[in-house]
Amino acid sequence: MILIIARKELRSLFATPMGWLVLAIFQAIVGTYYSLSFNQYFEIMQSAQWQVQKIGITQFMAEGVFGVAAVLMLFVVPLVSMKLISEERKNQTMALLMSSPLSMSELILGKLLGIVSYLSLLIGTMVVMIAMMLPWAEIDLPYLLTHALGLWLLVTASSALGLYVSCLTANPILAAFGSLAALTVCLLLDKFFADNNQVMFHDFSLMQHYRQFALGMLNSYDVLFFVLFSAFFVLLSIRRLHADRLYG
Repeated sequence: MILIIARKELRSLFATPMGWLVLAIFQAIVGTYYSLSFNQYFEIMQSAQWQVQKIGITQFMAEGVFGVAAVLMLFVVPLVSMKLISEERKNQTMALLMSSPLSMSELILGKLLGIVSYLSLLIGTMVVMIAMMLPWAEIDLPYLLTHALGLWLLVTASSALGLYVSCLTANPILAAFGSLAALTVCLLLDKFFADNNQVMFHDFSLMQHYRQFALGMLNSYDVLFFVLFSAFFVLLSIRRLHADRLYG
């Protein structure tokens, strides 16, 4: 049942202009930045006087392309997650879902899987972009895949948060702005709480954990953080829908 809901959610994204528009704009921005970074890399390497100054092309390209993608995801995730539950409330189809034999866990996980599948396509295209240089350059595939895994975990955690915000309102626009505000705070907690006395808040920053993957380091602590963060908001979403089913 989860896969059926995920397939329906993914199909609905491509059945609307917004799904294609987000995909086109994302690809245009990332593709442009990829082209500029490619040219900039060779300009910098030509001016490097010693071997120690030379930077690997995988690191240079991945930092640029995935860096701009991480910023874009701050806006993409609220746009594609705002309708997940709020649209059901707005169209008054939530009552049908509540009365069906479908469990709230299946509904939430299916919708999350659908949106993560859509966003995974965006991440996959970036990996392909950089991997296409393999015949002409030495690509560090483990570093590239680690960086991609970090962005995927970041996107999954952000989607879980956006899904929960969508459960709180029947207005998709309000859900989008709420998700954007919440994601901004979660991404930049390390900037808001830079004091050593507030290290606990510093450790809750999504961007702080993503940076470890951007450095090519696969740390189980960071993976566990993203998994628990996602699970926390998935459980909150399930509890919210259970409360709606029980109390209306």
